[in-house]
Amino acid sequence: MSLTSAAWAQDLAEAQKPTLAPKVERLTSVEINRPASYAIGDKLKITVFEQLLPDLRGGEGRRDIVASAVERPELSGEYIVQEDGNIYVPFAGSIAVAGTTFQDLDHALSSALSSKLNGSVRVGIQLAEREPVYVLGPVARPGPYKFIPGMSVLHALALAGAVETAPQDQWRLLDTARERERLLKSSERLTRSLARVAVLVAERDGTKPATKRLFELVGTASGKARLAEADTFRQVERSKRKKQEAAIEAAIQSYDAELTIQRSKLTQVESNIGNRSLRMDHLGKLRERGATTDATFYTSVTELGDAKERLQDAKAGIAQTEHRISDLLHDQLRIAVEGEVEREREIRELQSVVDEEELTRAAVTTALAQLPGILESQAANRKEMTLTILHRTQLGLKRRPAQEDSSLEPGDVLQITPAQAARIASQ
Repeated sequence: MSLTSAAWAQDLAEAQKPTLAPKVERLTSVEINRPASYAIGDKLKITVFEQLLPDLRGGEGRRDIVASAVERPELSGEYIVQEDGNIYVPFAGSIAVAGTTFQDLDHALSSALSSKLNGSVRVGIQLAEREPVYVLGPVARPGPYKFIPGMSVLHALALAGAVETAPQDQWRLLDTARERERLLKSSERLTRSLARVAVLVAERDGTKPATKRLFELVGTASGKARLAEADTFRQVERSKRKKQEAAIEAAIQSYDAELTIQRSKLTQVESNIGNRSLRMDHLGKLRERGATTDATFYTSVTELGDAKERLQDAKAGIAQTEHRISDLLHDQLRIAVEGEVEREREIRELQSVVDEEELTRAAVTTALAQLPGILESQAANRKEMTLTILHRTQLGLKRRPAQEDSSLEPGDVLQITPAQAARIASQ
């Protein structure tokens, strides 16, 4: 969202008014594990693919049962999230982006284009560029800083030189921030893996997903959201496999109909051969008595040979059709078996990931426990300050108090002002 200089000056002046440091609640596990989302000003590179329907006509007796996709260059391109939080995509119109998760935007855009194009559409979305965060106030290096996923106020303070600690304590502060970031990332991977394992095991065993550990980590509401996300992705995978099986089944039915026709033709050819054999025998007897010519006899022999050749062609065609049906049945069985094998393999791999992340969380928690009150003690050793985040939304700038472990989003302005007591003392 673009703001006039007067609006910026007014907002920053209000942010610098003497105020008591507000009491800020710490982030809950649900907030820590919230999914990443887009923000105003993000530049998105979107590639649109239209999936073509399978062609069952094939060539040389074969059936092409694999769908293909082609890029739609007139819809692909770079889009910037505007100040109202939307992007405009041809055919799809205005799409709400700001605040939506990566998966939600992918689903919304695919659904909108699919309904307009009357076909199956897939999109590839790449986050090409994000706006920086801005640090203002009495710091060594105020200005813009590149946004990184998981960025917190403490990261911005460290980059701007606002963290004034004794040299021997610098490594402790950095280690604490690093370990907290590791803990957040480990929690993200752990919860997603737990949700995926629960969905796969429930599908295999025909039971309800096991959610006890997941709910312990992120709570019931967030845990249900993770399960719904994992189940939706699994439904897409099952739908893809069912479409493949349906295409194979349709091809098998087509070959069965063709095989019936070929066998009927074979019966006719065999009957024709029998009739021509009887005629040749009759002509042979007439030839022995001189009642017919040699030319007529040899013509009958030639016709019998042609009929036998057509018989061999018919048998070869039947053999080819039966072989194609056998191949399709084999593909059908292979898809079903591979689906079960891949599911078991993924369950084992995800369980290994869960075990590793549990160990990581335990190690990080132990490391943080060995540094009690590091951030609080460092904050007490330096000048007290009030931290305020100016967050840009579709309705304008929103001001909220912050602390060192508060999260930042692209385009946020971190305003640093001395607390009221410190300002009075300095005056």
